[in-house]
Amino acid sequence: MSKSTEGRLTSLDALKGLTMLFIIGLDGVLRSAGAMAAGTSWGRTLRQEMGHVPWEGLHVYDLIFPLFVFFSGMAMNLSLRRRMSESQSVLRISLHVWIRAGILVFLGFMVNGTLSWDSGMRYASVLGLIGISGALCSTLAMTLRNTRALAITATLLLLSVWLAQHFGGDYTPGNSVNAKIDAMLCPGKLYYGSFDPEGPLCVVSATALALLGYLSARLLSSTFGTLKRVLIWGIGGGTLIFLSSFGVIIKNIWTPAFVLATAGWGCVLMAIFHPCCDILSRNGWCYPLRVVGYNALFIYVFTHVTDFNTLITRLFGGILNNFSGASYALAWNTAYLLLAWLLCLYLKKRNICFRI
Repeated sequence: MSKSTEGRLTSLDALKGLTMLFIIGLDGVLRSAGAMAAGTSWGRTLRQEMGHVPWEGLHVYDLIFPLFVFFSGMAMNLSLRRRMSESQSVLRISLHVWIRAGILVFLGFMVNGTLSWDSGMRYASVLGLIGISGALCSTLAMTLRNTRALAITATLLLLSVWLAQHFGGDYTPGNSVNAKIDAMLCPGKLYYGSFDPEGPLCVVSATALALLGYLSARLLSSTFGTLKRVLIWGIGGGTLIFLSSFGVIIKNIWTPAFVLATAGWGCVLMAIFHPCCDILSRNGWCYPLRVVGYNALFIYVFTHVTDFNTLITRLFGGILNNFSGASYALAWNTAYLLLAWLLCLYLKKRNICFRI
């Protein structure tokens, strides 16, 4: 736990907060709102975009968690620069990032359910993927350092995933190379039965995505002005999205095309948020997002390992009983999101940041 706010970037906190808000409940609020307006085109579109694509394709909700990985890669750039400026050794930094990865892997076990350590336990997890891909990204960044070398490494990682997926199987759930690797390397239960969206090959793709985020953050340390940064992020993001259209976009197995699309949208969002948050308004409209971004991983873990639903019932049960059907779902999801946000606000006001 830390009480320091130095070295934090407003736009990154806001974007990490936005993605985490979706993960912990904003998606449910919007989905419920869409259900209440099911007879309208916007209501149907909202419900569709707030759900995962069954397999191939892309909805807004498919981007949420991977965007968090991308923005975490950007934040990693700032963190490593700060640590190196403090003359911390590479060994010390490496030890820190890999201990952090181990803690996140263990917390991922807890989020997945009971620690049974048998065939019924799911070992792959969202937090595990974040931890391992982040540690790999940090290790590569400290080892290579050169921008061109890191860009080539990210490209080679994506190329290796493409070759494995294209020639090692097909793009179906049961016969993808991801399913084959997961069957060999992942003990216990797989999320979709035959494969896991946080399996080993997905970690490789996530590492490439984190590296792309790390590289895009190098614009922040450049001598470029705000306008030039925004143009590079905007044009670069648009280019990545365009390139992704030539491949197969499947979020569940993190295809290279999906990684490019996610990185592209991450750059576009930075082009919007950087001038709005870091230049025009540090404490204005983005403050509610920063509140969550300040303790993003903490609120994710807290809402998953505690009996948060019972807490909602005890605090808001009397009010929620006045609703029914779709309106009840909307009220419940709103109460859930509000309580999670208020907890983040309390920590932010006390300047408490839980870091791993």
